[in-house]
Amino acid sequence: MTNHPLGEELYAAYASGALSGPMRLLVDAQAAVDADIDAQRREAEAVSGVLLEAAEPAPVSGSALAEVFAAIDAEEACVGEAGRAPISAGDEASQKAANAAGQAINELLDLPEAVRDLALEQGGWSFAGPGVRTMDLMEDGSAKAQLIRLEPGCGVPRHSHDGREFTLVLTGAFHDGRERFGTGEMCTADPSVEHKPVAEYGEVCIALAVTDGPLAFTGPLGWVQRALGG
Repeated sequence: MTNHPLGEELYAAYASGALSGPMRLLVDAQAAVDADIDAQRREAEAVSGVLLEAAEPAPVSGSALAEVFAAIDAEEACVGEAGRAPISAGDEASQKAANAAGQAINELLDLPEAVRDLALEQGGWSFAGPGVRTMDLMEDGSAKAQLIRLEPGCGVPRHSHDGREFTLVLTGAFHDGRERFGTGEMCTADPSVEHKPVAEYGEVCIALAVTDGPLAFTGPLGWVQRALGG
């Protein structure tokens, strides 16, 4: 399954705009780190373009262009710039916090553009366990995209799946008890798979995970999940 393309039908759905937002993000991120995937995506877009040119044009309202410009103006009006918070020269704790924040920003800046832009909008990571941080990027119906950050040697709890899960490694590498997945490779899982991804030692592992169903944790965390009605 390592680095396995998601399939021709998926790229056709991408080109036609039929994919959910999280799945489009996954394809964009995979294309950014894999030239072969990028070529397949571009080919599907070219085919879709030919079909679009051959289709009968659909009528639009006379105010459509004005509505588009109004939406653009509204979005630009909401964009602001945030300056850096001042740090006292003698405040060592503040300096350390600033350094940590700078490192976190640098990690995000190194991610593929489509992922990076969404991540920078979110404002930070959420604690998900020792050495594990997550960041929700988007939801679209039952589909969800999030970043997972694993410190070396740390991992997410063992879990099964109620639906499909695609995990694209953006930095570092992890092993899930079945095989190893390095940068640019994708781990796929479905309800038949139970695994525990753990980051390799040496480098922080950041992965983009896209699911179309909630995870079902096993072991003690599974008991907690069921007790809470999850």
